Amino acid sequence: MGAMLGSICQASYGVVLLLNMLWAAGAMKLLSLMPLEKKTYQGICLTMIQLAWRVSSFFAPWMRCAEDETSAAEWECIQKKMAQVDQEVSKGEGKPRPLMILGNHTSFFDTLLSAQSFPTAVLWRCRTYMDSGLFKLPILSTVCRSIGHFAVYFKSTEEGVFKVDKEKNDAEDKLVSEHLDTGGWLCFFPEGQVNKEPDTLLPFRFGGMKKALDTDSRLIMFVSVGNTKVWPKKAKIGGLPGRVRYGMRVLAPDGAKAFVAELRKQKDLDEEDKAMEDHVLLAKHAQIRMQAQYDKLKVDLNGDGKNKSD
Repeated sequence: MGAMLGSICQASYGVVLLLNMLWAAGAMKLLSLMPLEKKTYQGICLTMIQLAWRVSSFFAPWMRCAEDETSAAEWECIQKKMAQVDQEVSKGEGKPRPLMILGNHTSFFDTLLSAQSFPTAVLWRCRTYMDSGLFKLPILSTVCRSIGHFAVYFKSTEEGVFKVDKEKNDAEDKLVSEHLDTGGWLCFFPEGQVNKEPDTLLPFRFGGMKKALDTDSRLIMFVSVGNTKVWPKKAKIGGLPGRVRYGMRVLAPDGAKAFVAELRKQKDLDEEDKAMEDHVLLAKHAQIRMQAQYDKLKVDLNGDGKNKSD
């Protein structure tokens, strides 16, 4: 009975999600015919897909997604800081300050949850990295290209293998830098792959940490728990009954460089950490902070830290 109910829920969610993706992709195609500035066009497309995914979730109430109590204040805090930068830039007194949003990666639902949960003003400026293979899928490719996401070109499709096409990725990285230099923001999964063991975050890959330091980006963490219950890792479509808890925390409100500098000032910093390069130290302690956030959300989700649907 439980399996049948799950299949019905998945089928219902799949139909609603497909219909919403179709209208969003179609609207993006039509919008591309209008004489809009590139970033304006991409921002509108992001707003469309956010609406499409919010509507899809609305019609799947058995997927219960709840934000923690302090995220709203955290979002307000970082938005105020970024607004101050925008004012300085408009007066010619400064330059754009990048913002990077780091997330844990356990399921395809991570992307949908992020897009439907971010404040619209934040999502408008965000772009992310995506496997180049996703740009070949029907409907989703239209959405990805219209939004302006960045492709990652892998030489191997084997899980956990990170051999990439350096030439193609270097060209894409120039587009990322241009995006950040002109006031754009970036969200990505620093683990670099879908985690088979969601309760223990994987070590963060160094590429994103180096980029954060090079641009002195402000950093925030968007962490969620329970995504694998509503959309299992290997499932082609989600929609299973379950509960998800998510939240945002500001990690480096004054930038990645200031965060690392504060770490190095700590009297109890061990000798191994002291010897680390900045990007390695950043990766380690960002992962530690995100793990702590995950653990807290998991306890909040079920009270005892165990998923009751197990």
